Amino acid sequence: MADYKGIRGFTVQNLSADPPAPIVGQVWYNSTTSVLKGYLTTAAAWSAGGNTNSGKAEIGSAKSGTQTASLLFGGDNPDAGYLKETESYDGTSWTEVADLNAGRAAVGSLGTQTAAMAIAGTFASPAVGTETEVWNGTSWTEVANVNVWRTGGNSTGTTTAGLFAGGNAPPRVQSVESWNGTSWTEIADLLAPATTAGCVGTTTSALLFGGQVAGGSLTTDKTESWNGTSWSEVNNLNTARYGFAGFGIVTAAMGAGGTTNPGAQKIVEQYDGSSWTEVADLTTAREGLQGAGTTALGIVMAGYPNLQTTEEWDASPQSVKTVTVS
Repeated sequence: MADYKGIRGFTVQNLSADPPAPIVGQVWYNSTTSVLKGYLTTAAAWSAGGNTNSGKAEIGSAKSGTQTASLLFGGDNPDAGYLKETESYDGTSWTEVADLNAGRAAVGSLGTQTAAMAIAGTFASPAVGTETEVWNGTSWTEVANVNVWRTGGNSTGTTTAGLFAGGNAPPRVQSVESWNGTSWTEIADLLAPATTAGCVGTTTSALLFGGQVAGGSLTTDKTESWNGTSWSEVNNLNTARYGFAGFGIVTAAMGAGGTTNPGAQKIVEQYDGSSWTEVADLTTAREGLQGAGTTALGIVMAGYPNLQTTEEWDASPQSVKTVTVS
């Protein structure tokens, strides 16, 4: 029978203490505790992050942010109405920073912790607006309005090259606009109108998935791909829903939470550039949430019912395991 050296090409190390920085696949014998150990990659999972300062839903976020550098803004709180609040995350806690100029919910959003955009949304008055604001890491500045007023629009990109698609005027619209850092230009429409869908990518390569499409309660599982010129259908989500967090890139995207109407969901799906696969559920069912990051390291926050909780996604957690023989 082959031994470990014959299989791996080297012997098991005999150490008096666990190594301070093991690598995945490393095996050693701890002579102090008399046990055999290995360093393994375990299943992807969600874990608790720091709470936001207030409960809110239908928020905007810097979707290209990270687990240690995120931004959320606006939103709806049943007790406080449409919010101006902006909060910044350092990987541990949320800190309130400068407010939006106009409180809003169901806001289109994109960018990073230091360069983000809040696009249109639902306001106290008028109910639906076109106002766009840009965040420079310190404060918000009003810039050119979108051409078509809407709430629940879907957005992705940067503060110099952004995409804003669909939404509810009402009725729901198929209109898509491109931002060049100065102004908005209408481009090719979506194949079907959708609001509060997931949206990732750039102005030349994007993905829009799920959403609410008609009749107040109709959800879709459709996914549309943008090539810079036109939209085409690709493989559907496994579960139709809207009001969920979409983040990542066109070849590696995440869709987390949302509602199947009725009912907030824990469902999380991952896109590999071809198809959607269900992965580990969120800990808390939520809708009207937002997120940021990648399929390797992501974050979601807030959402209905008036949640303050944050969850962090790690697709490659690693840990030391004791080897036992049964």
